[in-house]
Amino acid sequence: MATHNALWQNLTMTGSFKRQQHWIFCIAALAVWVAWGWPILTKLAEGGTIRSVTVSPLWLVAYLVFGSAILGAMGLKLRPRLHWALLWLQLGCVVAMTLLVPWAGMSTFLVIIAWQVAMATSTGRALGWIAFQTLAIIAALAQAISPDLCWVVTESLALQVVLFLTATAMRREEETGRALARTNRELRSAQAIIANSVRDAERLRISRELHDAWGHELTALGLQLEIASHVKDPERVDDHVAQAKSLARALLVKVRDVVSALRDTEDCNLKAALEALAHSVPAPRIHVEMAPDVRVGSEQAHALMRCAQEAVTNAVRHARADNLWLQVTPDGDGVRLVARDDGGANPAAATPGSGLRGMRERIEALGGRLAIRADLGFTVEAWLPSEVARIA
Repeated sequence: MATHNALWQNLTMTGSFKRQQHWIFCIAALAVWVAWGWPILTKLAEGGTIRSVTVSPLWLVAYLVFGSAILGAMGLKLRPRLHWALLWLQLGCVVAMTLLVPWAGMSTFLVIIAWQVAMATSTGRALGWIAFQTLAIIAALAQAISPDLCWVVTESLALQVVLFLTATAMRREEETGRALARTNRELRSAQAIIANSVRDAERLRISRELHDAWGHELTALGLQLEIASHVKDPERVDDHVAQAKSLARALLVKVRDVVSALRDTEDCNLKAALEALAHSVPAPRIHVEMAPDVRVGSEQAHALMRCAQEAVTNAVRHARADNLWLQVTPDGDGVRLVARDDGGANPAAATPGSGLRGMRERIEALGGRLAIRADLGFTVEAWLPSEVARIA
């Protein structure tokens, strides 16, 4: 348990550190945006020239759109398509600014874009993007009389590669953290399921004890009463009745002990398993709500835990959610699990993959139903009948 707590704390600190680094780069990107744009803004205000070209007011428009696109792409939680649209908009603004003011220093803005691309896609695609945007700036500068292409090819490209390598290392570390969180989550849920299996075995042992111990006591009680009903001597009758009372009191004590043990192990502790699942994931934040009157068997608990795991995996891998709500409530003759996140849901996410297909098969095998929706967030609803309803 101490090892699991230490791992969870480490993953939480890692997630916090990643967010801190993200915002540090956001501030650094805005600082670069202001610092490299300031000389041109000054020339624009004075009506001066750069590279013998008068600064056009259109440059200011492209400059402000570029800054807004940076804020949108790095400060907001967007769907992948919209995020990439803002990256293309940033590149278009840099090319436009370079065409309006043919200064090689404009290529410094490419470093900001390179970082974002490296954090958003694979290594090969990111390198292809860096090569493409560098060539685009070279083509824009080639329109000038004396372009400083050497600065672009050496310093600007080198800075892009350095930022790309840094972002790639951070992204791989984040993926490793997610894999560790997923493994830890599965381990915790497995422990909860094993604990339920142990409790089931204990219940079976108690049932055998009921048969063996109560059968003997009830047989002895019946014999004492049978003898007392046939004996004519009052003293012997009283003696047999006293023994029957003693056996009845002893039997009552055993009944209470066994009933108390059965009451403690009647239900699988699904809430504890879900809370352990929530604590094992540093991000997103998982909120568990379970009605006190929910009653589930081991099979239902196992299936609902697997559904919750799949919902958490989807929220971590695809939805980029900050919060995930797991709600378990009684519903008619069964129990309902609703898992809802606040991520940027994509309608394609509702297309059943191997995880969702396995979830549906597991639920339907127990006579339940599964519904998946992708609207404001990603929602999974699983309904299972109670064990009594299934038997009926």
